[in-house]
Amino acid sequence: MRRSRKCGCGSGARTGLSALFVALAREEDSGMRGPIQSVLRRFTKATRPLALRSAGKLGSTTSVVRHVGRRSGRTYETPVVAARHDDSFLIALPYGKRTDWLKNVLGKGSATIVTNGRSYEVDRPEVIPMADATGYFRPKEQRMHRQFHVGDALLVRQRLEARP
Repeated sequence: MRRSRKCGCGSGARTGLSALFVALAREEDSGMRGPIQSVLRRFTKATRPLALRSAGKLGSTTSVVRHVGRRSGRTYETPVVAARHDDSFLIALPYGKRTDWLKNVLGKGSATIVTNGRSYEVDRPEVIPMADATGYFRPKEQRMHRQFHVGDALLVRQRLEARP
């Protein structure tokens, strides 16, 4: 049997980052906590500028949450995967409720979602169980949420006065 050079796995096995994430998730039964979360946070921080190049643009699978800092008042952009449902968006929270961007959105009560080349003013943020949100994500994303034990999602609604 021939082995893949990328991960030393047998043929047909996952390679690259997918293999890394799955292996790390298996090591840590509690999902994205402790050391695995720290590694993935550093990875995400390092790749954020690259992700922001295409996020929110027409045809991209990633979106941007534009939010205002609670203390600084500065505008920030965070790449996310947002699933649209009617006049709402759902965003998985793989790092839980402790992220600064989530705290900013909850604190201000509003944000802007940029997806598929359009901007949407959103408000009424609410953290909901992933079990209530999972059906609105694509199958590939649903698998990742299960693998990483993502327990919550953010629900935001398009502002009433901003609807066409």
